[in-house]
Amino acid sequence: MVEETKTRSVVKTIVWRIVAILNSYTILTCSITSSALKNALLMNLTGFFVYYFFERICNKIPHGKIIQDKK
Repeated sequence: MVEETKTRSVVKTIVWRIVAILNSYTILTCSITSSALKNALLMNLTGFFVYYFFERICNKIPHGKIIQDKK
């Protein structure tokens, strides 16, 4: 079983917020559509994919993981 240290959780949270803000900023500055609803849907859709890949990348980083033996 693998757990995270508190430091790892805090760092992941901060990095994720930066990535999410950059995602939103990119969608809004590109102004792909003039509809606020479509932009919001696009931000959420891309956010799902970005978060998925963010978590996959974080899982490959061993720093801050605590491996516990099963008892």
